[in-house]
Amino acid sequence: MRSTRRLMSTLVLVAALGGGLAACGPGGDKADGSTGGSASPAKPADGGGKGDKGDNADCGGKPPVLPTGHTMIEIKLERDAATGFEAQKAQPTCTPNDWIYHGEGDSQHYKLASGAKIQLAENDAPKHLKPVSKDDFDKHVDGCLRDDHNAVKAPFGCYGNVYEITQNAKGDIQTIEEIWHP
Repeated sequence: MRSTRRLMSTLVLVAALGGGLAACGPGGDKADGSTGGSASPAKPADGGGKGDKGDNADCGGKPPVLPTGHTMIEIKLERDAATGFEAQKAQPTCTPNDWIYHGEGDSQHYKLASGAKIQLAENDAPKHLKPVSKDDFDKHVDGCLRDDHNAVKAPFGCYGNVYEITQNAKGDIQTIEEIWHP
């Protein structure tokens, strides 16, 4: 008789635990809409912001803000340093790792000003930029757009064709810096 009571008690306990687990939805939310406690993944205080990729995105708060007069672009079509290139304005998008810029909207034509300051990011060095000539910039962008990593020589690499720019009064690019990301 004792073994029957133990078996019944075990079945009741398993049923109770199983029913409680079945009532939980994804991320620890219960089926009735109430929260399930600390099992839910953490979200940034502002909900992840523009481009939120879901509960797994943790960008550390609000999207980055560029200094006045600075713009992020993603180059889409390179012609040559003299005639310019086509690029989209890039907006910050929250990813599981951090904020990353991606081009959005229609492409615009950009041209480098005479004497433009051009800097490319060096491999594995997020804050280290190296000045290059217009010709070297042209070869670099062309190689990255074609995914021809043989054309992109060390110490440089391809990082999504995203650049931070400033423009002069005519709209030509005065400074352009490649944005490094892993």
